[in-house]
Amino acid sequence: MLKKIIAALLIAVVLGGSAFAYAWWDNLAKTEEETLTIGSGVTLEVAAVATAPVGKVLVPESVVLKANDVESITLTYNVKLDQTAINPLTLTVSASDILIAGSATNAGLVNIDITQASPTVNGTDVLVTVVITLTEPTTVLIYNAIINQPITFTLSFTAAQ
Repeated sequence: MLKKIIAALLIAVVLGGSAFAYAWWDNLAKTEEETLTIGSGVTLEVAAVATAPVGKVLVPESVVLKANDVESITLTYNVKLDQTAINPLTLTVSASDILIAGSATNAGLVNIDITQASPTVNGTDVLVTVVITLTEPTTVLIYNAIINQPITFTLSFTAAQ
């Protein structure tokens, strides 16, 4: 009887530990993903905010990383047309109006790399990935002014021939 109880407890611990480990890993792997629907010849503008995950700090790419530092923030968007077109449309995505903590003073330190799964959009969604990084500031004063501050910008999505 004791062996059965111990075996049952051992199975519960193993399964519980696996579920906890999966939940923890799943939480780390999540990214914000948004689906955007646009029309032909229309520019859709999205206000984007890049903030480090809770408990993490976005630091410049060239610094030595500490336990809670991240070098980049990734935003993802699925872009699709509101109607299927006869010919695929060229999808153009650009970033503008970059601000750190509401100020454009140090906005030149923000790097925004936009990649698209396809240069055109039509019947299927196109995954657009936006990676935000920081260039190392020239002084500690500037570093302290920008570190862990929200980065806001406007993303413009256009589908045209």
